[in-house]
Amino acid sequence: MDIIKHFLHRHPLSFIDKGNEELFCSRCLKHLSGSTYGCSRCKFFIHDHCAELPPKIEHFLHPCPLVLKVLPLPVVYNCNLCIEPGAGSSYRCEECKFDMHVECALKPTFKSEGEELIQHFTHWHPLQLVLEKNKEEDQVCCLICQKLCSGSATAYGCKQCEFFLHNSCMTSIPRKINHFFHPCPLILLTSPFIYTCGGCDERGSFLTFSCGRCCFQLDVKCALLPTVKSEDAKQIQHFSHQHPLALRESINGSEVRCRACEEICSGPTYTFGCSRCSFFFHRSCAVELPQQIHHPFHSQHPLTLSSFPLKNFQYYCAACGLDVRSLLAYRCDKCEFTLHKNCAKLTPSFKYGPHPHLLTLIDKTDGIYCDICRKKANNFCLRCVACRFSIHLYCHLSVPKTINHKCHIHPLTLTESPFEFELNSPKDAYNMDDEFYCDVCEEKRDKYNQVYYCVTCKFIAETRCVISVLLSFLTNSDEQSTMSSRIISTDEENSEIDSVLAKLDEEIAKLREKAKPFKLEIESLKRLIQKLQARLQELEAKLEPITWGLDKLEEDRFLYMYELKHKMKGKHSIEASP
Repeated sequence: MDIIKHFLHRHPLSFIDKGNEELFCSRCLKHLSGSTYGCSRCKFFIHDHCAELPPKIEHFLHPCPLVLKVLPLPVVYNCNLCIEPGAGSSYRCEECKFDMHVECALKPTFKSEGEELIQHFTHWHPLQLVLEKNKEEDQVCCLICQKLCSGSATAYGCKQCEFFLHNSCMTSIPRKINHFFHPCPLILLTSPFIYTCGGCDERGSFLTFSCGRCCFQLDVKCALLPTVKSEDAKQIQHFSHQHPLALRESINGSEVRCRACEEICSGPTYTFGCSRCSFFFHRSCAVELPQQIHHPFHSQHPLTLSSFPLKNFQYYCAACGLDVRSLLAYRCDKCEFTLHKNCAKLTPSFKYGPHPHLLTLIDKTDGIYCDICRKKANNFCLRCVACRFSIHLYCHLSVPKTINHKCHIHPLTLTESPFEFELNSPKDAYNMDDEFYCDVCEEKRDKYNQVYYCVTCKFIAETRCVISVLLSFLTNSDEQSTMSSRIISTDEENSEIDSVLAKLDEEIAKLREKAKPFKLEIESLKRLIQKLQARLQELEAKLEPITWGLDKLEEDRFLYMYELKHKMKGKHSIEASP
């Protein structure tokens, strides 16, 4: 008795000379007749000719190998070639969710003869050379580039499906792409079904760049649009928006703001935009921003330009502490480090004696407190982003408490705010609705920030308005060199750094010592797992011949029972005949 192992079933299949016509073939779902192979234990039976089908094929319509699969009922699918439903079995690509009837997949493919009729992976029917159309109503468009198939450009098409392509588009279109709209690779498929593009939300058919695993599809137009790297493009696809963005020379009418920098897009400024969504970028923000930067604020990893949901206040800039209200910012997801686009332009430039790193001047902050005076620093502070160390500009050792400035004839002295003459009553000092102004710029100021003040004239100047004088004390190296009492020497600086490094080394040693027992236990468990895996393989090897023998005996019993019933049925029919 012949027994075979077949890729469609996990148990051995026994040869049955004549199949039971009351049963069905698990592959083609037709009645069993003639020679058959079967597993009585699982009630799995297939015709001998079905058992001879190739397990894997290559087909011009799909770039991946197609594997023969038996599908349990009631699973049904639609064939990607003939569009008809199917069941029982298919040649399938699991990754792309691509199915073909066995009969459709094994049809002989058309072989091109000459240049008038060709077979191409973009369509399931042969494509015929398109002759030049003189009448406007007879002209057709290429489904890839959306331009007319006319003139000197060679084109092919299927009149039955109204499917036409330029020859140049056919030969240049990629079968697989990576796109920032989706993390998985996208494969070009010929789809007979209507789908919704994951980029522009429009309905499409025929050609799609698809990820079957995630059920994500992009139409050809969105998939092949120039990206932000294409500086000369008139239309681009930007990773922060699902629709194509068209280049405009100017925007007139209502006030429109750039979603990246929040500045107004007006005048003769080149802007990329989507009118449907009122979504606009300055060309400089959309195209010229680098996609990835290395920044001293976060030297461990590169920062990637990322898209953030509008009005999402869950992300805060590590430099200024303000929430990320703009759509684009630089981010390291691994460390959850976010940096505003404008803050990414800042660099550490100023020295502060006791601190080992250079500090960065930030003009506007939120939620940051001075490490010297312990008061809120929300207007011109010096900050070490890496250490989260911050000081007011006027708390710096080199900045004097009294200065001269061109905005006032008398010297100005650093003074606490608010002043009694500004308050109607002592309770007003805690009234958040009161408005206080700077006498230099005549704009509102934070009443709790210290100011430079002239007692004689009651003249108030906030820090931002005298910044030029204050910075001169930080950047004037000659003056800094004379302040020996305020600036640590190079030896002292090196000593400070050595001290910090020694502490870090000590902490690293402690943590390594603490990790040792865990590492030893992990290694012990790994060795135990290896032993268990070896024992498992040994038991499986012993079980296999026993299972094989058991399956063989069950097959024999089923065949003998089938033969006995067949003989008994024949005997009764003879006795019943006159």
